[in-house]
Amino acid sequence: ENQGVRKPKGRVVVRIKDLRLDHIHGYRGFDCRDNLFYLADGESIVYPAAGTQRFYTSHTDDIISMAVYNSDSLKNIVASGQIGENPTIHVWDAQTQKTRSVLSGCHKKGVCSLSFSSSGKFLVSVGVDAPFTIAVWRWQEGINIAHTVGSTARIFRALFRPDSDTYFVSVGVKHLKFWSLAGNTLVEKKAVLTVQGSGKKSSKMQTMLSIAFGPNDRTYTGSMTGLVFIWNINTLERTVEAHHGPIFSMFTSDKCIVTGAKEKRSKNSNTKLIPVKVWDFEMKNGKPISFDTMNTDSICVRSVCRNPQGKLLIGLKTSDIVELNENNSQLTGSLVFGHGEGQLWALSSHPTEQIFVTGSFDHNVAVWDIGNKVT
Repeated sequence: ENQGVRKPKGRVVVRIKDLRLDHIHGYRGFDCRDNLFYLADGESIVYPAAGTQRFYTSHTDDIISMAVYNSDSLKNIVASGQIGENPTIHVWDAQTQKTRSVLSGCHKKGVCSLSFSSSGKFLVSVGVDAPFTIAVWRWQEGINIAHTVGSTARIFRALFRPDSDTYFVSVGVKHLKFWSLAGNTLVEKKAVLTVQGSGKKSSKMQTMLSIAFGPNDRTYTGSMTGLVFIWNINTLERTVEAHHGPIFSMFTSDKCIVTGAKEKRSKNSNTKLIPVKVWDFEMKNGKPISFDTMNTDSICVRSVCRNPQGKLLIGLKTSDIVELNENNSQLTGSLVFGHGEGQLWALSSHPTEQIFVTGSFDHNVAVWDIGNKVT
């Protein structure tokens, strides 16, 4: 009984503050990428949308980007960016869910990418406003120290080199730039494309989707066509046919790189789909990681992450999260189930059992046991 609340005749009134968030089903994978991370213990994970769950609820709109920073002195620091006309970036502690800093003022419409520098001192962000802006922040002080227009076409990702506080790379629609932070100025270098084996320059730039790094100033970019481009500083060394479809996510781990892509089975083919691979830094030995999903004809990976023990955390476009053992491709758990792509338009609970049904705008229907997806 809610005391002091007037109840209009024929209506049921519930005070929102009496509701307690207990569990979130699904993860935002259908329109985001690189937004799924292990925390410092190598077991706990953080992602937007979500086991045991803890919630950071200070954002005022949908979260579409995320980054995590860990070091000996600074652990489990999360940055998350939202959509909206004047979007904010929140930096917070994953263990306590306490806000450390709120950043705003450089982007419009949303923040689609975030990355911490090597020391954790700086944070680079990318806006979804046109023209597409890049900003660098001293987040602990809440100060923007540099920003610029990165491109007139969409930028998907900007990522600091893991050993640097000054160098980062951005990728997007026919876009690849190598950046350095010089005081309060961002200095760009354009990619130098060469025709493989000839040394001659080429003007054809593919749409780049993802980034990873290796030793000796080497950078790897995943493309829309499934090729990985390998760069020495800003000059193309060679390409590798890594996947058959777009490489939406790459992750730099100790002595290896993980790639995650969209793979689609050919008509009348029983070939096993290989949407994830683990590579050495020469990109010559790609270890295939395969797994089954409810959709057997295609798998679209939107985020990959690896912990030091060789566990792989994989976020799917269908809003599911799975965890695999790299050594044997064995599924260690389906951690989160989502309905699928896009918006949910319908929900109904069973009157007597712990079951509910969801329906989406694309006519898909899913039946759930509490905590698990049934069909």
